Amino acid sequence: MPNRIEEVKPRPRDRVTIRLSGGRFFTIPDEQTGGLSIGDTLSEEMVERLDRMDQYFRGRDKAMTMIARRARTRDEVRRMLDAMEISEPVRDGIIVELEELDLINDERFALEFVRLKADVRHLGPHRLRHDLGKLGIRREYIESALLALDSEQQQSMAWLLVERKLGTGRVDERSVRRIAGLLSRKGFDYEVVNRVAYELLQRAGRDSSAEEI
Repeated sequence: MPNRIEEVKPRPRDRVTIRLSGGRFFTIPDEQTGGLSIGDTLSEEMVERLDRMDQYFRGRDKAMTMIARRARTRDEVRRMLDAMEISEPVRDGIIVELEELDLINDERFALEFVRLKADVRHLGPHRLRHDLGKLGIRREYIESALLALDSEQQQSMAWLLVERKLGTGRVDERSVRRIAGLLSRKGFDYEVVNRVAYELLQRAGRDSSAEEI
């Protein structure tokens, strides 16, 4: 069946949809149509070119919309483009372009992710390493971003959580176990969890002695 153009329909944002006799259609920028009009018969090479352009502009538009909402990792964009069935060469070209424009930057993403999650949710390095890994961030970027979370900063974050949970109230072994479990789930280093638990147990002992008096 010849690839004859049956419809050329203007779309928003200066785009045009070209529909072929076999039912296939492509939406590309008006400036890329090269004067194509209804009744023209296209070669297979031209159809493939229109297909690549359609994939490129659909994929790029979707990626730009994602990035406008919040920062995205390279892997997040790749998975989104794969879900759209964008071919590998077109997909990789879009990603490289976005990286060259500095719209995707996994190293910066890791740094900002660690700073935000540590400050707002008080997550420790083990949890942050796991979460960044799931987002497809390279290990060297993760480890570099986590350098800021030294033992001293983890101690400060851990005690902030203790104050929120316990305040200055009475401490007992049950509450210490609860706090230790919380800190472990949030991904703090084991030595930090153990240090906080030890100091809380010391406090619990002092509270018990005060009650006996």
